[in-house]
Amino acid sequence: AYARVGRMKEARELLKRMEEDGCEPNVITFSAIVKGYCMEGNLDEAFAVFEAMLTRGLTADTVIFNTLLDGCVRHSGFQLADALLAKMEEYSVEPSNFTMSIIVKMWGKRRQLDKALEVVRRNAKDGCRSLDSQVGCCLLSACFLNQAPDRALEAFAEMKRWAAHAKPDASTYSTLITGLARKELARQAAEVAFEACEAGALQQPLGDESLQLLFRALQRQGLAEELGEPLAAKLRAAGMHVPGLSMRDGPHGGESHYRRAPAPAEATSAEKAVLSAAAAGSLTGGLRSSNGAAPRTCKAEPQDWMAARRALGAQR
Repeated sequence: AYARVGRMKEARELLKRMEEDGCEPNVITFSAIVKGYCMEGNLDEAFAVFEAMLTRGLTADTVIFNTLLDGCVRHSGFQLADALLAKMEEYSVEPSNFTMSIIVKMWGKRRQLDKALEVVRRNAKDGCRSLDSQVGCCLLSACFLNQAPDRALEAFAEMKRWAAHAKPDASTYSTLITGLARKELARQAAEVAFEACEAGALQQPLGDESLQLLFRALQRQGLAEELGEPLAAKLRAAGMHVPGLSMRDGPHGGESHYRRAPAPAEATSAEKAVLSAAAAGSLTGGLRSSNGAAPRTCKAEPQDWMAARRALGAQR
């Protein structure tokens, strides 16, 4: 608990008291302390605790390995990350999908996109089960971080050939749509969204934020009618939410093409009678003001249905 909230001095004192009381710490205990140091960016102390654990004869597991590796990448300790990865086999650590995600993030952050793609392709070729949609999202993000949307599309095409458990999901599609929309590649982003609607294999809907970015990009590029409206219809047909955009989001400051007008409520029999009178050109029949004045006659245009409803509401 101390480590989770960054109170590392208390965490170390507690560890010391445990040992004095004859309570031997295990890998889980050391993992918690290592994570605390990694969270605050104190990588030197994190590795010191890790080495102390190894000298006690305890074996590193995937959890503590990933914690250290993630800390290195988050705080740009890339040399430490390289040294840790070089010892992965020595520690007998089996890489998980989280390990792969961290490695991909690392190469993307180091602006070495080729290495990120290489490690993923090598594992895909070997049928590695540590590849999944989370790794795919990290790879796409690395491509966009390195200003390479074309390589993101290339990587996405390869992901479709991954094993069934690793194929693109709603998060993968949303990541790609978001990246393309931010690069003003609205047409390509719309194609990906159309594909997501037609795939029929997505367990979750596309993210609202990614769709908002896409529709705004379509509006800015004058593609609202050509692509935006058909896409909105496709999304609704697939049971997905179409984001409501405000007036200022329209292509020329006008109403958005994608806002769906609310369906009118079904009129009651009493309302229908009032509306029929309105359509005939006059509205009579005991409508009284709030002070109980005598019935009045009011003229109404045939199309003024809302005015008729308001008048009936005043009577009630």
